Amino acid sequence: MYSCRTDLALERHARLKNLPRALPGLDVEARTEDGVRITQIDVTTPAAAHAIGKPEGTYITLDLEQSWQQDDDLVLSVAHKLARALRPLVPESGGILAVGLGNRLVTADALGPLALEKIIVTRHLQKQLPGLFDDLRPVAAIAPGVMGRTGMEPLEIIAGAVDRLHPAAVLAIDALAAASLDRLGCSFQISTCGIIPGEGARSRRLALDRKTLGVPVLAIGVPTVTDAATLACDLLGLEAPPEKIREGFLVTPGDIDLLAAKSAKAVGYGVNLALHGNMPVSDMEQLLA
Repeated sequence: MYSCRTDLALERHARLKNLPRALPGLDVEARTEDGVRITQIDVTTPAAAHAIGKPEGTYITLDLEQSWQQDDDLVLSVAHKLARALRPLVPESGGILAVGLGNRLVTADALGPLALEKIIVTRHLQKQLPGLFDDLRPVAAIAPGVMGRTGMEPLEIIAGAVDRLHPAAVLAIDALAAASLDRLGCSFQISTCGIIPGEGARSRRLALDRKTLGVPVLAIGVPTVTDAATLACDLLGLEAPPEKIREGFLVTPGDIDLLAAKSAKAVGYGVNLALHGNMPVSDMEQLLA
């Protein structure tokens, strides 16, 4: 049986059919801020989780116009909106371990490692220069790579870091899959229930969540690929793709380099703003230099 391939809770919700007008445990709230559509989906019961095909938790999606990557001011605006959405979900105190999932050598899968390059890590500074960076939150970062290059599940590497650092939360960043071409590089999803690396590309790894790591796991993702079969269904309004279109063939935009770089910058800066307050961009860039 064909199953729509998407990591976005918003797209899964849109494909629900034959449901009661109000499904208990599935609440959706949407608003628009400065041209950005922000949708929050709260999944609070097992029945709702089964219906939408996502774990229980909160999913916040920011939908942007396709031209947002062309304007650096818009990139910073997106970062501020991501920070406002992320800040209430992060524990009020304690260290944060930022995790950049994916393969740095494959552009469509490089969002996580690229975003880490824009995140201010402070844990070592606070140890080496006590008193100078006390107003910043302790942040460490790790890019575990992919099992094909390390021989280890990302979970195994991350669990080791968690056991050593004892962070208040893990913040995982990864590229996602979407059903619609219009969402590639234009939708940002924040979730509170962790993430399964590679799920959208049908290359599932062990889940990163509170159960496997022992601490809250927040996830930020941006779709960079869509499956050809899912895309055909989306464009043609079909329940299942034509027989000639095979599942597993992934499609990514021609400008994926720009898409990945701008998305990573928006995510990285958004994380900095969420964790360290409304830090001036000039200070942020000086620390990242």
